[in-house]
Order: sequence, then C-alpha cells, then structure tokens
Amino acid sequence: MPQELIVRDHSPWLSSLRSALRLLIIVLSGAVAGTLIHTLEIYRGNISLDLRHGELPMTWPARTNLWPTLVLFTVAAANFVASVAITATSFKSFRRPVRSRDAYRIIAGSLGVVLWATALAVFHLLDKSSKASLGRYACTNRNVMSNGRFQYRAVCSEQALAFYLAIGAASAEALTLLTLAVTALQTRRERSAIINLDEKKSFDQEFQRRYP
Repeated sequence: MPQELIVRDHSPWLSSLRSALRLLIIVLSGAVAGTLIHTLEIYRGNISLDLRHGELPMTWPARTNLWPTLVLFTVAAANFVASVAITATSFKSFRRPVRSRDAYRIIAGSLGVVLWATALAVFHLLDKSSKASLGRYACTNRNVMSNGRFQYRAVCSEQALAFYLAIGAASAEALTLLTLAVTALQTRRERSAIINLDEKKSFDQEFQRRYP
C-alpha cells in the first residue's frame, strides 16, 4: 500500500494548479457562450427599434453569416459542460488504474485544445472573409447614423470580447494539458522505480532462500 501512495500523491501542487485552471476554463468558456448568446439576441431583436428623424433603419444582410458565431458558441458550450463534468467527478472517489487514467485525461485535454484552436481559426477566418458575417457587418456599420447603431456597437464589441475570452480559455486548456503530461511522466518514472525496487527485493529473497 505505501507503494501505491507514492504513485498517487506525487506533486500535489500540480493537482491544485490543475483544479484552478479547470475553474478558470469554466468561467471563461461560460463567458464566451453567454456573450455570444447575447449578440444573437441583439441580432434577433432589432424589429422594435423606433426610427428617429435623420436616422437610417437598422438592417442586417439578407443572409447574415452566423457560422463564425455558432461554431465558437458550440465549442465554448461543449467545453463548459465538459469542464463542469470533469470538476464534478474529481470530487468523487473514482478509482482508475493510474496509467489508463493519465492516458484518458491527456486524450481528453488534447481534444479540447484542438477544438478550441479550430473554433478560433474558423471564427477569425470566416469573420474576415465574409462581409455579411455578424461581427464584421456590425463593426463596419457601428458609426452609421441608424436607429441601431448602439446595437451594432454592442455586437461588434461583444464579438471581439468573446474571441479574446476564447483565446484565454484555450490557453488555460493548453496549460492544463501540460500539467497532465508532467504528472503522467512523473507517474511513469515512479512506477518504474517501484517495479525495479520490487524486482530487487524479490531477487534478494530468492537468493537468501537458495543460499542461506
């Protein structure tokens, strides 16, 4: 049993850092999802705006490109749910073999980093390439004297905010993956040391039995 404790209790500061990062990811991914939901609500809620003298009516392109927003929102929401589930299960007494547990965490962490990187790339490239994308169109028209200029400005600002929050969440996910890799490496080294020690003890006992 002492040998098992050596494997499981190494570097507790890494576990604490990982927990803090996971909470940060929950906050950031939730903020990204919430911000993008609000921009979509603004996009859908412009029909009741009053038109004042000298103002142009607020309009959106007939085929507004929502894909950048939807892709980033989907990844943020999925990451939020996954991070909450991981944090919740970490408080329960799940017992897995150390090797399979570390492999599972590293695979899941790698998937999270890849999804964030893909979502950020898609959001940035589609937003820049399409004049009808929600964020680009809002930023282009934020200074036009229309009855929806404040809505345009809000969408423009919130889309940018969501993008930078997503970068922060992706960075925290990558750092979490790094701590998992370090923990797995330490576990592997300690297990090898324990196995070697056990083999040496077995050899010494066998030698003493044969040659008392």
